[in-house]
Amino acid sequence: MAEQVRDAVSDYIREHGLKAGDQIPTEAELCAAFSVSRPSVREALRLLEQERLIVTEHGRGRFVTAAASLKVARPITVFESISRMLAALGYAHETRVLSARTIAASEDPLAEIALGLAPSAEIFVLERLREAKGEVLVYSIDVMPLAVIGSVPDEAAFDGSLNELLERLGQRPVMSSANVAAAFLPDGVLDGPARAEPWLLVSETCLSESGLPVLYARDYHRGSKISFNFSRQ
Repeated sequence: MAEQVRDAVSDYIREHGLKAGDQIPTEAELCAAFSVSRPSVREALRLLEQERLIVTEHGRGRFVTAAASLKVARPITVFESISRMLAALGYAHETRVLSARTIAASEDPLAEIALGLAPSAEIFVLERLREAKGEVLVYSIDVMPLAVIGSVPDEAAFDGSLNELLERLGQRPVMSSANVAAAFLPDGVLDGPARAEPWLLVSETCLSESGLPVLYARDYHRGSKISFNFSRQ
């Protein structure tokens, strides 16, 4: 909900032509405008401050920064789930689960290091494709420590957002440390023309509010279908 409110406030700033130094509505006004609770609004405003789109001046209110005029669609610096990103890009996508398994962390050295696990620690590995109109958009390998999620999730959770699953478990990811690189799909994932295309690999370690690594994701975004934007400051 906070992410939705953040996007709504960002849209408000853009649609109303607010510029650097302009004041945004108060918390109470935003609650009324978007029919949401004050905690959701406060969390949304905190996210906007993290993105340096607004600044708080105590005793006066919240104001638009110069960076807001550089706001770009789906910036790569925004932390969001693949499901949410694809929906925002206009894709009515479906999820195809390729595999779901529990293994020792030592069998996936990259995940072992990223999540700070002992070699013998158990991890849950979920491998999926996100497709729209018969075309693959994203290939994902998601890894979660079994100690964090308690047990293997029900199959119903495989199609949805793992961020939402972790939130239900009290381990909501709020930020990540990410690396972006051009790559080809691993062998055996796909056949056909898409196999030969360059993909954009985003590898990220997602952290909870307490700083605990709760998810290591390797998401291959199809280069001909998905791109990211960013501003330089």
